[in-house]
Amino acid sequence: MSETRSAAIDPVRRHIADGHYAGAALVANRRGRIIFEHYEGTAAPGLPSSPDVIWPLASISKMYAAAAILALVERGAFTLDLRVVDVFAQFTGGGKEEMRLRHLLTHTGGMIYESPHMERLLIAKAPLAALIDEMVAAPLRFRPGTSVAYADYHTLLAGNVAAAVIGESFDALVRKTVIEPMGLGDTFFPTPAEQDHRTAVVRGPLADGTDGAMYNSRHGRGLAHPAFAVTASARDLVRFFSHFAPGGPRVLSEAMVRAATRNQTGLTQFGSFPGILGYEREGPRPWGYGFALQTPATPGIISDLASNRAFGHGGASGCGAFVDPEHDLTVAVITNTHLRTGFEAWFVRLQSICNAMIADLT
Repeated sequence: MSETRSAAIDPVRRHIADGHYAGAALVANRRGRIIFEHYEGTAAPGLPSSPDVIWPLASISKMYAAAAILALVERGAFTLDLRVVDVFAQFTGGGKEEMRLRHLLTHTGGMIYESPHMERLLIAKAPLAALIDEMVAAPLRFRPGTSVAYADYHTLLAGNVAAAVIGESFDALVRKTVIEPMGLGDTFFPTPAEQDHRTAVVRGPLADGTDGAMYNSRHGRGLAHPAFAVTASARDLVRFFSHFAPGGPRVLSEAMVRAATRNQTGLTQFGSFPGILGYEREGPRPWGYGFALQTPATPGIISDLASNRAFGHGGASGCGAFVDPEHDLTVAVITNTHLRTGFEAWFVRLQSICNAMIADLT
């Protein structure tokens, strides 16, 4: 393990000096070996960024949820053609009867992004059950399988379908099928109170400054929401993604890893994703089983320098992780400012770090 040249570190130091975020963690892996690791600034007041810090991963959590569901599919517990209505009889109306588990993992289910009252629910410290009830009642944006629209609700519903079929809480399923077999000793879903002292604080999340703040409060950290509740060290984040890299360790089968990292939407003309700057919001949007894919149709979704074989996911708390088979790299970039502070600048900052890392490491 070694630090690389300063080119990959310079953007981080510049963004911290400019006050855009307080701290950062960068880790890169190649063929099972960490080839670059750097920590800068403070993860939380009085907590320097370091290998011991665990960071809120926000929507990268969806990847852990997807991995758990795919592990259960491999074991024959259910298939991706399982209909939601066959598990939750109340999930009906407006095309909901057509919803299948594969729609949820590929964001083709047509669900709205999240509760329109999410901030109010966090401030009220509403339990996860209240969010689930509201999700089941929410109308669809379009008929399942006809378009792509990224949504937290897709992952929340998928996790609860799996939990209902197995008869066990989804956080327990993630622990047993992903966290423990992958050896992720510094990964938590949700984050227990005894880990609060080493958990990064995110600037600007929903319900910021309240005792229901997403990521920063005991309520937020303890809410086992499949779409945003995982925390992990930077090393563990790279270790998790390495399980999907060519030649990496495997908990899922090689066949499932290949399926998860290829386009599974069945669509070529429709969809939306908020993270591609300079392109129309409506257009072809490929998704694997959970993974966002950088392709000719989605240039720069991961990095300007990443190949069109790269796949990964970002997190609104200020992080991103990806695998680039062409460059033989697995990369994690973590900061601690939320995209609600200004998406355009937030996205460009993360891209600048990813670009510098890829350039320096190749």
